[in-house]
Amino acid sequence: MTDTQSTPVRNPFATVGHIVHGEAHVGRTGPLEVLRERVLAQQTAGATAIIGPPRIGKSSLAYHLFMRPETRRDHPRLLPVWINVRVRGSAHRLFRQLVEDVWDLLCERSPEVDARLGRAYERAVAADLDWAELQGEAQEFLRLVRRRDWRVVLVLDEFDAAREAFKSQPGAFQALREIAYNVDCNIGLVTTSRRELREIVDMADPAESTFPGIFRSIFLTCFDSAELAALIDRLPADGPHETLAGRLGELTGGHPYLASVLLERICATCRDGVPPPPEEIETLTGPMPPEFQYYYRDLEELLRADGRLRALLEIVLGPQLTVTPNDALHLLQRGLLRVRDDSYRAFSDHFHEYLALLSRDVADWDNWMTVERGLRDLIERGFEDRYGPDWPQELRRTRPKLVTMLDQCEEKMARETNSFGSRASTRLLDFTYPRDLYDLMASHWDIFGRVLKRDRNYWNERFSLLAKVRNPMVHNRMSVVTPMEQRKFQLYCDEIREVLGAASP
Repeated sequence: MTDTQSTPVRNPFATVGHIVHGEAHVGRTGPLEVLRERVLAQQTAGATAIIGPPRIGKSSLAYHLFMRPETRRDHPRLLPVWINVRVRGSAHRLFRQLVEDVWDLLCERSPEVDARLGRAYERAVAADLDWAELQGEAQEFLRLVRRRDWRVVLVLDEFDAAREAFKSQPGAFQALREIAYNVDCNIGLVTTSRRELREIVDMADPAESTFPGIFRSIFLTCFDSAELAALIDRLPADGPHETLAGRLGELTGGHPYLASVLLERICATCRDGVPPPPEEIETLTGPMPPEFQYYYRDLEELLRADGRLRALLEIVLGPQLTVTPNDALHLLQRGLLRVRDDSYRAFSDHFHEYLALLSRDVADWDNWMTVERGLRDLIERGFEDRYGPDWPQELRRTRPKLVTMLDQCEEKMARETNSFGSRASTRLLDFTYPRDLYDLMASHWDIFGRVLKRDRNYWNERFSLLAKVRNPMVHNRMSVVTPMEQRKFQLYCDEIREVLGAASP
């Protein structure tokens, strides 16, 4: 009897979310070369900071280069140590673990360790050492290790945690700087963090200003098209890779973790090495996996904590009232922005939609968003008073010219619901633009004219200007808007807010 059932093939993305190394590690050729040259290729190792948003591949980059057995084979005098700063919790425990791990590696690589080095180790791990004593003994131990021609590389993963972990022990950053910068010790110090080192130090101990100065920063962003193609090529069979590359580019912007989440889902449907046909790809990528929601919330919390959420919202959604060019450069450098058609967009189309959803919940977003919310409330109340809760259907029946606009709003609402579930707006008017709002009010001037106090020509002029200015604000193209138009925009917003305030129930 022949078994005709198809069997699943190996899924190379099954461990998505874990550190990626070896054959599974793709791309990052430039950062890898910089890191290798700086830490391994020179007689004196240089301190290096790997910086980027969550799950962009910072830890994977460091692990792939320093921690694999192949690296130790190629560099027989290398002693690589990996410490998670969040887990260690204090500089004291971190330094003690560094000494212990270096000792363990020495004993593993060179069983006959000389007596002097052994005594230095015993002094450094003595139970009754205070913080100052531990620093001195650890430095002496590492100095002796270096004199014996061993190269210590210390990877401090999740270094953002140092902003809390190092607060209670003054001089912690300086102690790290000493063992990296002092040529007698000269460990290869590598950090991975979401924030720049200057920000981390300032949060913990601003007095330690010299620490970031010895570092070279490597900023990791999303994969480029070639790297994304290499990731897709890890699928176990030939298939619609070009179609996948385009769709994954839209949904993930080349973010390696998010792309791997979707590829894991696609790969799980392969049978006998055959991936799903192109027409099924859209089904597999929607609704989006919950990992996208979790990831976006992590980003949101990080941006809120750093005071950069409003800047990102202003840059990608407008109006740009408080944001500066330095804010845009900061977010671009960290891979949260990209440039398209001379304007800034979020790193992916899908995250851009998430930000649009999020902007509705920001309390003091900006003057125009206040106006939009007030107008939507006014319109909704007016139509519900006349037609009841099913007012969109009544508008379709009584005002056929509005059908196309209402249908487009419903399509956008459905897409948002498909992507973001319960977080999506169920309010049709949340998907309208300035011109839509005016057209809705103009269709029932007997309701809204009494509130706005002026005739339709008066408000048509104002909403035309509002629509004209808002679009360049959203797409970061304010160069096409004259200073006079920008001033009128703010005056018209203030005028509408005053009218709405007088009409508030």
